[in-house]
Amino acid sequence: MARAVSTLREILKDQVGEFTLAEIDGRCDLKTCEISMALCYLLKQRYVTRVAIKSNRILGRKSIWSYIYYKERQPNVS
Repeated sequence: MARAVSTLREILKDQVGEFTLAEIDGRCDLKTCEISMALCYLLKQRYVTRVAIKSNRILGRKSIWSYIYYKERQPNVS
């Protein structure tokens, strides 16, 4: 998982704005489950935030997660 997190951080360090799992999946050689686990880790460490958005696809899920990556840890909002 450490390789997945470091690879994901390399990809996201130049990313500006929101992104989805499908957008990241097309930019790296990691499996979808590895990307998902790395995003979950970054979410717990507060380097990533997420918001549910409506999917623009006809078939499949109605809503998907949109992520925002930050270079610095975000404050705890509890």
